[in-house]
This record gives sequence, structure tokens and C-alpha cells, in this order.
Amino acid sequence: MPERMTWEQVVLISLRNGYKMSLQEIYAGIDALEGGYINPKLRKVDGRWGYVRPDYTHVVRSTMSSLKKRGLVERLGEGKRTGVYRITDAGLKELSRIEP
Repeated sequence: MPERMTWEQVVLISLRNGYKMSLQEIYAGIDALEGGYINPKLRKVDGRWGYVRPDYTHVVRSTMSSLKKRGLVERLGEGKRTGVYRITDAGLKELSRIEP
């Protein structure tokens, strides 16, 4: 494994099995990563706006939005706040290209 993975790699690897996953499940997988794959500064919690979650969650949400726009993941469910995603065939193809 490389010293650091990109956020695209982290998210797509989390979704690789094809199962639908909520953002909370993706966060739990990232919390379990050890070995310096994630910048330690992003594990801190900035509670300025009342959120009690690590800063990396904002990066994951942004990455997820980017992947969705590129057709690599799809959001399942109705409404804005479903937060459940699945990798697409295009996402699996991209993952095979960028996987460490």
C-alpha cells in the first residue's frame, strides 16, 4: 500500500464490494484505517458549528459529490439527505485503474 491514498481511492475501495453503504459506514471504515493513510490533521474535530465529527467527513462528502458527478458512484434513495451510495460499473473500472 502507498504511504497515503487519495480520497478517491479511499471511497471507491470502501464501496468496491458493490453493496450500498451509508456515509456513516464509509466513515467507520475510514476510522478503522491505520498506518498513516489519512492525514492525521483531518482526524481532529472542529466543533465551531456544533458538529462533533472529524474534519475528514467534509472531505469525504465533497469527494462523494465529485465521484457522483463523474458517474463513478450513485446515490440511492429519494430526497437530498439519503446518504446511501453504491459504486457503478464505471467506478469499478476507475478503481482498477487507480488502486494501489
